[in-house]
Amino acid sequence: MSRPADGGPTLKAAPLKLATSTPAAGHASAPRVVAILGNPNAGKSTLFNQLTGLRQKVGNYPGVTVEKKTGSVTLPSGRRAEVIDLPGSYSLQPTSPDETIVRDVLLGLQTDTPPPDLIVFVVDVMHLTRHLYLMMQLIELGRPIVLALNMMDTARARGVTVDIEQLERDLGVPVVAISAAKGEGLGNLRRMIERDVEPSARRFRRWPVHLERVLGSLEKRLPRHSALPERARHDLALALLLDDGEDDMLARHSPPDVLDDARILAKRLDQLSPGWRSDDVAGHYEAIHDIVARAVTSGTPRPDKLQDRIDRVLTHRVFGPILFAVLMGAVFQSVFAWAQPAMDLIDKAINLSGGFIGGLLPDGPVRSLVVNGIIAGVGTTLTFVPQIAILFFFIGVLEESGYMARAAFIMDRLMGRVGLSGRAFIPLLSSFACAIPGIMATRTIDNRRDRITTIMVAPFMSCSARLPVYALLIGAFIPNIWVGFLTLPGITLFAMYALGVIAAIAVAAVLKRTVLAGGKPLYVMELPPYRMPQWGSVFLSVRERSVVFVQQAGTVILAVSIVLWFLASYPRGGADAAHVEQQLAAATASHDVAGAHQLERELAGVRLENSFAGRVGRFLEPAIRPLGFDWRIGIGLVTSLAAREVMVSTMATVYHMGDADAHSSSLREQLRDTLDPRTGKHTCTPLVAVSLMVFYVLACQCMSTVAVVRRETNSWRWPIFMIVFMNAMAWGASFVVFQGGRLLGFS
Repeated sequence: MSRPADGGPTLKAAPLKLATSTPAAGHASAPRVVAILGNPNAGKSTLFNQLTGLRQKVGNYPGVTVEKKTGSVTLPSGRRAEVIDLPGSYSLQPTSPDETIVRDVLLGLQTDTPPPDLIVFVVDVMHLTRHLYLMMQLIELGRPIVLALNMMDTARARGVTVDIEQLERDLGVPVVAISAAKGEGLGNLRRMIERDVEPSARRFRRWPVHLERVLGSLEKRLPRHSALPERARHDLALALLLDDGEDDMLARHSPPDVLDDARILAKRLDQLSPGWRSDDVAGHYEAIHDIVARAVTSGTPRPDKLQDRIDRVLTHRVFGPILFAVLMGAVFQSVFAWAQPAMDLIDKAINLSGGFIGGLLPDGPVRSLVVNGIIAGVGTTLTFVPQIAILFFFIGVLEESGYMARAAFIMDRLMGRVGLSGRAFIPLLSSFACAIPGIMATRTIDNRRDRITTIMVAPFMSCSARLPVYALLIGAFIPNIWVGFLTLPGITLFAMYALGVIAAIAVAAVLKRTVLAGGKPLYVMELPPYRMPQWGSVFLSVRERSVVFVQQAGTVILAVSIVLWFLASYPRGGADAAHVEQQLAAATASHDVAGAHQLERELAGVRLENSFAGRVGRFLEPAIRPLGFDWRIGIGLVTSLAAREVMVSTMATVYHMGDADAHSSSLREQLRDTLDPRTGKHTCTPLVAVSLMVFYVLACQCMSTVAVVRRETNSWRWPIFMIVFMNAMAWGASFVVFQGGRLLGFS
């Protein structure tokens, strides 16, 4: 089903509305539960950040990957309110995981989330007609609601006035004018949240007589039990008629014979009156247009000439993509230039911590575990937090300023040539953070072929887990020289991200012309006005993303580091190790300090090579040697299946285990300096680093992503296909880079 849009009704199934009782007044000491809800891009998240500030918690709803944000706000009386930032939604009839969460929270079906005592419904006052559709559904749900008219500053600038009292009379709910970005009206909103708001009793739909008769007949067949409030029986009967047989909620509330009767009646209605399914939307929109006409006065239009002039440049067919590429290059340059001082400080702190803690512990397995396993593995990964924070800072600024929608408009032209629309840009953009939410976001794409195509190419976007790998290799092997106004490290990082985008477009073009052939869908896009970024929201987003990364470092990476330390430490024997130990004992007895030091390094390397981890790497080495990778990198490729960023902690553990003095030098120095004892050559070179980065751009390594693809496509065929073609592409591209580089004389 398509979404409701300004200018007319869109076919949309009516929701299942189960009314619940309003919380009794008088529990003044208990915190109120307030849900903030609205259409996407209405400004609800900005309002949530303004109300809660740093008092936020971020997690996931149980059983799904939908993000759950909660926070607390202190009301004027001193009473505390718990605020839930619900996902953006267009309707209470779920068509995506986000909308399912909205419905379940409002109906009290989420076991870890209490039903809200009050809903603050946020609308963009400049698009009131479109946003009121969901608002009317909420009113009919029978919940206490406060309507927050957001972006009133923009409305005033455009000469738009709103009669708030008229809106309150027509809707039957309190209305507050605010500007969340500027903090206007938030005091009034806090006072309104504290009030006991009565649910509105409005009904906005008008049903034909024949449909009312069918509904009445079906309603009488429904069982009368406590789980189904009397006032919801009519709406449940309508939902049964509109259901396609896929909503488990309806099945739980209706016996099988009633479901069968509903489908039979729906087919009869389709024959007698083919347009009956749109009556719900038509009835709502007829009421919406009347309400808006009475309450909103446009006045004298004041077109934003400056915005139009800017858009003529930023969305230009030629200059737009060029400026977009330049902007992205500047972003990636800043990721390196701004983060380097902080990274150096963290790196030094980790090395000092390893040396200090190692000096406190006796020589043995415990010291090796703490220094070479935990500190080397987790600590080295934390070095890259500044780069991740800076990257998400720029993403937040671009989103808040309104430029990201222009980027989608620019990308629509490019993706149109491969059969996709700009609608796929948002899931692909989300995949730069993580492919999992990006793949989940493809549920908003109606066309199945386009949805699967987008799922197949989303993992090519360089997610934040790849950034530490790029940063490690670029920092170790790419010289910091200027090329124009950019440095070579910044250009290299931009090239890795660009390679992922190019690969995604190329693969999408092939898929859309072969196994997933189909026409290009229409994509209608609304460009938001330019705004000064809300810096508080931007920094909160940066903090959340950084904390999530650190939490991963404290869980998955810690566990992998401990396991990898064990695999890299045992078994410690072997004939080669015993022979070196004898030589080391002789050198120590003869006070040959230099010789003993060299033998210690050799012993550490021999033990690592003969360990469980070394054997795995040796097993893989024949397959990856043509790419320039040795057995050490092979170990990292295996551990990357848990999470790509584990590659960094793996290299830290492996290289520190193989060098007696590794804890006193950085991992980048270890990568540059380590020699192959068989050939005497460096095991990792600039050419090998580029080959490895190309492999990480194109390879499918994240098993969590594979599991989500399996769930979203409901088949193992597509995830297996994705694993095979992505890893084949990665091997082939790395082979071309390494072998081609050798032919050209690079090393």
